[in-house]
Amino acid sequence: MGSPFRIIISCQDSTGLSKTIQKAQELAWNLEMQLSDYQVNSDLSQVNQRAGSGQFYPIQEPFRAIIKESLLAYQFSGGDLNIFMGKLVAEWRIARNTRVMPDSTLLQKWVKALQSPCLEFNSDSSAIRLINSDCQMDVGSIGKGFVAQRVLDYLVKSGYPYALVDAGGKISASQVNPQGDAWKVALEFPNSKKISTDYIGIKHQSIASSGKTYQQVDIHGKKYSHVLDPKTGIGLEHARSATAIANEGARADWIATAATIMEIDEIKVLLQSFPQVQVLVWEYQNGELEILLNHGILKVD
Repeated sequence: MGSPFRIIISCQDSTGLSKTIQKAQELAWNLEMQLSDYQVNSDLSQVNQRAGSGQFYPIQEPFRAIIKESLLAYQFSGGDLNIFMGKLVAEWRIARNTRVMPDSTLLQKWVKALQSPCLEFNSDSSAIRLINSDCQMDVGSIGKGFVAQRVLDYLVKSGYPYALVDAGGKISASQVNPQGDAWKVALEFPNSKKISTDYIGIKHQSIASSGKTYQQVDIHGKKYSHVLDPKTGIGLEHARSATAIANEGARADWIATAATIMEIDEIKVLLQSFPQVQVLVWEYQNGELEILLNHGILKVD
């Protein structure tokens, strides 16, 4: 996943803290070596390398857990959140460096592959294989939130109940202190690095945002996001950003991503299935900041 990683712990007694932090970082690295497509020897990369060969590859519990949540995301997003777009993602990474539009024939070929089942488990679900070589796994839309939550859970179980974990901007947090104070998090405005003066309080929750502020490419005067529409294979062109707050890191991560792709009415339907999730969708339209959906995040006077 290749993102900055930060741990904040509030405690009065730091005895054993450095050792616990070291183990937490080792846990994050272990998850990276299972789930990252940037690591050629990761479990995910090994699965991708065997795509279409018929070979099963054994996976560990975290990998199974993130697949389970990803399949749930696919179902409730109407297919707009799809972790089998690895070839499309890789092609757009190249485009961001070369500023050359990806080959439309290839994009269409890979989009077509997504219309059929890509994944198969063995009889006891201990191993998986990708049926079609055009299907490649990429968990960038859910992985950072997943890792943040796993590391937070480890810290709490290790005796540090007041903690915050930031995995590349996807944050999971418990509470600040025994009094139950919430952690304060600021939001960036859409397609901008400017920070809102209003703070969001999170306690035993995770928060994630998605948009094209940091990863976009200008090709022939059009700006394309790193977030791709799986139905077209094209990077999103709008300047919409979305933030989601949920009780679990992976869920906040994928809902934030999906909310930048889905229509507003579709997001509202999705939220009926996740009543504890809060979502904000906003963007600049004609120079004016427009709030397209505010489901429990911004305070309304």
